[in-house]
Amino acid sequence: MGTLVRVVIETRERDRADHALRAAFGRLRELDATLSDYKPDSELNRLCRAGSAQVSVDLFRNIEAAQSLAVATHGAFDITIGDRTRSSTFRDVELDAKTRTVTLRKPNMKLDLGAIGKGYAGDEMLRVLRAHGCPHSMVALSGDIVVGEGAWHVMIEAAQQTFKLKNSAVSTAGDTGRRHIRDARTGQLVEQVWLVSVLAKTGLEADGLDTALRIIGEEEGRKLAAARHVKAWFRRVA
Repeated sequence: MGTLVRVVIETRERDRADHALRAAFGRLRELDATLSDYKPDSELNRLCRAGSAQVSVDLFRNIEAAQSLAVATHGAFDITIGDRTRSSTFRDVELDAKTRTVTLRKPNMKLDLGAIGKGYAGDEMLRVLRAHGCPHSMVALSGDIVVGEGAWHVMIEAAQQTFKLKNSAVSTAGDTGRRHIRDARTGQLVEQVWLVSVLAKTGLEADGLDTALRIIGEEEGRKLAAARHVKAWFRRVA
């Protein structure tokens, strides 16, 4: 997924931890082959070339979650941002939940799950660790952190505070250096420099929301965070 991944497991059973760790990274490789927008043969890119397909549960869940955020932000968050010409929008993505079919209504559409997929990967890696007897675990993929049982002290960047967390997820989006987050409604880079952190129950939710809130701004972002029952922090960076 083009990022560094760190896993911490609290256990006295080294062999169990080693086995769980291998299984978790195996799951990550599966997701990378599914969700990657830069691997030509990923399931996501095969869908983009085909225009319509019955997709895996993993791909459908990510696209479905992204579409929900697109509706909630009136198109500011939009995985069709992969098409820089902006000839398509989230409204051109059709989902059939009964058959898990995704249809792209315009030719040559490009989807980008980079703003939501890492959180889902964290959720899935933690699920595998739990299944292998290691519930006291933490998974960190770049700015996305998912924690299981225990008491994990996590620095939430936009809040500038450390919180004790369990069974939850934190994600931070921002532009402390080069601006890179675009408003899909205009295709332009988001102005000003902010850090936005979200604390939610799952990585999938936290990862998508931090970018969505960064795009729509603090006033509307706080309303959306409240509607989604998550905690959010906004910090202006000089």
